[in-house]
Amino acid sequence: MNFVRFISFVFVLSNLYGQMPDNIHPTVYRQMLQLRSKLDADPIAWQDTREGYLRSRAIRICDMALDSLDIIGAKDLIDKYYPKLDSLLIKINDGKEYEIVSPPYKNYQINYFYSSSKP
Repeated sequence: MNFVRFISFVFVLSNLYGQMPDNIHPTVYRQMLQLRSKLDADPIAWQDTREGYLRSRAIRICDMALDSLDIIGAKDLIDKYYPKLDSLLIKINDGKEYEIVSPPYKNYQINYFYSSSKP
């Protein structure tokens, strides 16, 4: 009988604590501010590199999320912005650079006065 009371107590307690908390807005707000400050604090954010471009995009998405926090619910905000931020953070941390494609450089001169030269 004592075991059944314990199980029912654990079940009621887990139902009370297992629901979504009402204070999720401050948590999302603090997390967005912290992520934005970490991305903005690096001096490479304003340089013309791939990492700087991606950091600037992530900062912009953080700003949009912070602006729409009062308009959209926290769960919808997380569903809308977090996948974009996650993919940008993965791209930032991979360490790749831009792939610059330039046309081949011709290192010869054409003699127009010689009859057998081919341009």
